[in-house]
Amino acid sequence: MKVKIKKTNPNAVVPFKTYDRDFCYDCVATSCEEVAPNVYKYGIGLAFEMTPSEHEKGWEWREESRFALDFRPRSSVWKTGMILSNCVGTVDELFRGEVSAVFYHVMPNMPKYEIGDKIIQCMFAMNETIEFEVVDELSQTERGNGSYGSTGK
Repeated sequence: MKVKIKKTNPNAVVPFKTYDRDFCYDCVATSCEEVAPNVYKYGIGLAFEMTPSEHEKGWEWREESRFALDFRPRSSVWKTGMILSNCVGTVDELFRGEVSAVFYHVMPNMPKYEIGDKIIQCMFAMNETIEFEVVDELSQTERGNGSYGSTGK
C-alpha cells in the first residue's frame, strides 16, 4: 500500500528503515518546542494520507477496513531520560495535520533529543470494525485466566 506524505517542513525526512527487515520506520525531529517545564513537543514535519487507491483494493481490502500509523518510542530512548507522553500515538487515516510527539524529560541530567535526531518509529496498522458480544462464559484454554507471572519464569 502506498502512503502519501506531505512535507510541512522543508527539512522533513521521509520515514526510513536502517535494515530491510526492520519492522518499523524511523522518524526524524524537525522542530522542538518546550510546552511545559521539561516537556517537549517534537514535530517530524510530515502529514500522511493512508487511503488506498482503487488499484490497491485487492481481495483483502474491505470497505470497513480502517488504517492508521502507530508511533512509538525508539528502543534507544533510554539514553535520553525521556518518556513519550502517551507511550504509543495513533494517527488515524482521516488526520491530515503534522505528526508530533510529546516527551517528558524525566531525567534532565541526560541529553534530550535534538532537531535532526531519530525520535520515534512508526508502523502501519489496520483494523476491522468489530462487534462486542456480552456472554456468560468464555471458552476454556490451556492458559485460562493465568495472568502476570503465570508461566513461573
